[in-house]
Amino acid sequence: MESFDEGLRCQDVHAGLRNVDPNSGALTHLADTQLIGMAASLAALIRGQEVIDNAQALRALAAEQLDVNPFAFDPVIDALAELGLVEGVQRSGGKITRFTESIPYYDDLYDRLGTAWRERGPSEVEQQMVLLVDHLSHGPTPQEEVADRASLDSKALNDLLVVGESAELVKRIQLPDGDVLYSPFFGFENPQVIADLVREHGSDQLAEAFAAVRGEQGLPVSDAQPLLQDAIRRGLLLAPAVELPEGGLQPFAALPYSLDRELLHGRKPVLEKALAVVACLRCGQHFGGATSLSPAALVDVIDKLLDPARGFLMPHGSHTRQYRLMHSVGLLAFDPDLRPGGSWVTPRFIDTPDNREALQIARDLITFGEQLSGRVGDEQARQALALKQPFTAPMQTLHRTRPKAPVSVAQWQKVIDAALGRGRIQ
Repeated sequence: MESFDEGLRCQDVHAGLRNVDPNSGALTHLADTQLIGMAASLAALIRGQEVIDNAQALRALAAEQLDVNPFAFDPVIDALAELGLVEGVQRSGGKITRFTESIPYYDDLYDRLGTAWRERGPSEVEQQMVLLVDHLSHGPTPQEEVADRASLDSKALNDLLVVGESAELVKRIQLPDGDVLYSPFFGFENPQVIADLVREHGSDQLAEAFAAVRGEQGLPVSDAQPLLQDAIRRGLLLAPAVELPEGGLQPFAALPYSLDRELLHGRKPVLEKALAVVACLRCGQHFGGATSLSPAALVDVIDKLLDPARGFLMPHGSHTRQYRLMHSVGLLAFDPDLRPGGSWVTPRFIDTPDNREALQIARDLITFGEQLSGRVGDEQARQALALKQPFTAPMQTLHRTRPKAPVSVAQWQKVIDAALGRGRIQ
């Protein structure tokens, strides 16, 4: 695995283990992975804050919102400092009190964290767990084939699955001839359809088809891909369709993978907007004719729309057709042609928080194959802080077996104010 993927999966494992009693003995073998996963989550929360004047207040926030154990806070900051992601760490009475951050954007962040995880000498169990989670992030797999395909120790698989299923990192579908394992972070409309696809097309074809989609989010689906056509027809895969120049609708299959379960359920309209962006841009890439978009140009289009100083595309004779889907979901307005006497449309980005998030998700899907920004709700956590409200991350909602120590609204507000430099905690 690349160090980037290892850093990414450490955060996935930490996100899942937030559903498990932190005092579980089985977690002792996953200590390095949890630490790096906590570092990833904390880095995403503080990125852009520049100076943390009250680290102890941040410690309380991190425990409450990101399940960064208070006793792990100092080692997490030390790990970030060793990577040069935080600097000037000051202490008083043995406790960290102040530091500055220089957190990079996500791609460099995960590469550094993955390298740090490897250098810590992770146990065999956590190496296997990271491999398992990474493998299932690419698509469902029959249990009997997981060990071979993910290069796992077959003797350790059952123990991994006990922890993985407790943490909800792994889900299974039972079949008469063997179970199929998949990741709950996929945006499947109907996971039970996976069983039907395996029965009718075979597990090898399922793995091959899903790998193709993960390799290119927004993959054009043709008659030569019967399994993908079947998956779309049965409602398993999301595949927005765009009109082609010669007429007819072309579906573009996507396999969204996100730690934010709200994005897969309550906030699914945002994800659907993101997939509309991917489909429209892939159409311009594969069916644009003389003016096809290059892979790099797909990201350039998104960046241009996200730029408040630009936010529009120059008129083109194909824009009405190619971007009609983005127009219909409220991402674009079709303004009059900017050119004197012109008869085409000028697509203009409708700048709302949901639309911005949709463009950012689309950018991540095209660039990395999955969502990176806001992976564990860090953006929502920031928004909650700005609104002076407590926050519960998406992965924290299922199995709280023990209640937290209650914190009054007034006490919580003091913590937020102190962490954000608006006052001192008493």
